[in-house]
Amino acid sequence: MASFVDTLKRLSSWQSLSLTTQSPLPSAELARGYVYQQWVNASPRNRDRHRYLLALRNRRSPFDCVLEEAGHEPSEAEYLHDGLPAKGIGAAHLMDGLAISLPVTPKWATSWLIVDIQRLGENDIEHDKDRVRHCSAPVEADEHELWARDTGLHTLSSPTELLAVWDEFFPSLERLPRFDRDLMRLDVKWFRPVRKLLAELQTTAADHWDLSRSPEPDWRNPHITPESQSRRHLCTFTDPASARASEVFSWHGRMTPGKGRLYFRLVPERKVFRLAYVGPKPGSDRESS
Repeated sequence: MASFVDTLKRLSSWQSLSLTTQSPLPSAELARGYVYQQWVNASPRNRDRHRYLLALRNRRSPFDCVLEEAGHEPSEAEYLHDGLPAKGIGAAHLMDGLAISLPVTPKWATSWLIVDIQRLGENDIEHDKDRVRHCSAPVEADEHELWARDTGLHTLSSPTELLAVWDEFFPSLERLPRFDRDLMRLDVKWFRPVRKLLAELQTTAADHWDLSRSPEPDWRNPHITPESQSRRHLCTFTDPASARASEVFSWHGRMTPGKGRLYFRLVPERKVFRLAYVGPKPGSDRESS
């Protein structure tokens, strides 16, 4: 627990923290038959550490409450680590946060965790793998210092705030006027996935698009794909910046839970992406008009 608190202090030196736990602290079991409150009562130093943890603790804990407030259903996806359910790690992934573990076994001595994700897809259960930021000691937290210091984007909590500082964070992403309208009425459950997707697109356009090697970028998000030929009419929009009457914005990223889509096209002559639409999958019952 002392190492756990030291790790939190290292992280809090880079940005403000909100500690979210699965269960109330006093009854949380730290080891078999040994609960948090017993640890608090064991020494005056532990009581000081306890007060520090209380100051960081998210008042909306447990994290199911935080997920629901952010528009996520706690049951929308099942996360497994080493074949075992990992609700806390899954919550960190959904909230684009960082999972912190007690250093009780060597397997937690890592800065990243690989998780298996099972979620209900359009037709059946979808299986995926991803990495989740993690630490259990200060030395592992150091891996995430640059990410933690980049608090600006992560503190933006609404489409209005995002649009207000767009040029600062996304200079390689242009927008159709309709994209702004779509973003302003975006379902709250998709805001964080869209914010993360936009950051990945900006990094791709700015740092991973070598036109001398390929007309297509080296996508930072592996789920960016072009639309099928049969559905291209659903992603064709009028673009005031184009000499043509309309343009096909075939490239798209996905947002979950549900069938979220963000459509854009490549503008290689300026090395930018032009965004046209964000919202429910076009053609679905909840499509944004």
